[in-house]
Amino acid sequence: MYDGCCDEKLSLLFEFQNATKLYSARVSAMAEATAGIIPSAEFARLSDIASQAHKNCLEARTHLFKHVEEHGC
Repeated sequence: MYDGCCDEKLSLLFEFQNATKLYSARVSAMAEATAGIIPSAEFARLSDIASQAHKNCLEARTHLFKHVEEHGC
């Protein structure tokens, strides 16, 4: 366990870290795909995937911050 982190906080921290990495990868994939010409349907699909990854990232951050606020660790 890291100093000052309970097991739940550590788990939430890793969840947030993983969600952030996934969001970054999705945005990068979208940027790489749009560097060339792609059909609008494919752009919309990539945009939806990136948007969902962003939503998951924000939810993970909210859970982490809520835990810190409530638990004080």
